[in-house]
Amino acid sequence: MKKIIDLHGLTHDESIIKVEEYLLLNSFDNDLDLELITGKSHRLQEKIIKQVLNKHNFNYYIPKHNTGMMYITDTRIN
Repeated sequence: MKKIIDLHGLTHDESIIKVEEYLLLNSFDNDLDLELITGKSHRLQEKIIKQVLNKHNFNYYIPKHNTGMMYITDTRIN
């Protein structure tokens, strides 16, 4: 089931905590499918990638048609 989290209005630190907490609590499901709305802050996206996604081995991609969002999963993205 796809979950959408919108990070607008949160600080970068609050955003990282919210994303990491959600991913860790829901990664046991084997069907993790998260749409993360970051806005066009490439700095926030880089922080999320380095501090959360790479650290916990989550897969992600940022669509070229909307660089203000990220798709995150615990399965391999082809």
